[in-house]
Amino acid sequence: MEKIPAACAMDWSIELEKGLRSKRPGKPIEAILEIGSRLEWWNRTHKLTMSEYNMFGLIPGEDKLFANAILLRLADSFSSGDKNTKLSVAKIFLSEFRQRKKKRSSRENDGVLSKPRVVNNLELLKRVKLAFDTGDVEVRAMALVVFGCWADFAKDSAEIRYVVLSSVVSSHVSEVKAALFAAGCFSELSDDFASILLEILVNMLSSSEVLMAVKLAGLRALAKVGCLSSLASRAYKVLQNSAFLHFPD
Repeated sequence: MEKIPAACAMDWSIELEKGLRSKRPGKPIEAILEIGSRLEWWNRTHKLTMSEYNMFGLIPGEDKLFANAILLRLADSFSSGDKNTKLSVAKIFLSEFRQRKKKRSSRENDGVLSKPRVVNNLELLKRVKLAFDTGDVEVRAMALVVFGCWADFAKDSAEIRYVVLSSVVSSHVSEVKAALFAAGCFSELSDDFASILLEILVNMLSSSEVLMAVKLAGLRALAKVGCLSSLASRAYKVLQNSAFLHFPD
């Protein structure tokens, strides 16, 4: 009988650990990319029924335990690894995020990174936040992308929400773009967060000191803000009057 991801989870977790500890050049990155494709496969499968747990000799919840062990190892790698390692981790979560977006609506996440299935979410956020706090602009941008991919549970952390919103007004374009990505992901799941973000975006779009590249990133984030308020009307007027949207004939 062909195995399913849940039945492979223990082996995957062990293989990832061995790969990350390997001293062979490139092996840790290879292990990260491999587990990324496996997580995507896992997301394409349905939740197991009790009969399926019995069929594969699994204890209910065992698959969740190993999935969380895998995620924690990836978060540790992001926290302590070099930039190439951090980039590889960010890439696999971004790829998983894009796959998930194609499959489901923003509010229907039941994959391995959904809030009910990530029991150690505070530890995951803590590790990536450490990298954000101690890293340079590139690392902060990568951490913000990870937060966006983890929006299902990251949005509930007041500390992470503050990190994302404060980064939206950073002086570094790459950090702002990454923060706007994360903020857009949060806004799709939280109307309260969307309202705060919309206020920031209105001010950003109406400012003559903000770079065009940042404004365009702000527009993409604005498209994800679905809250209805007087701010939405203000944003529409700003868009109508913004000089950077007026192109020559």
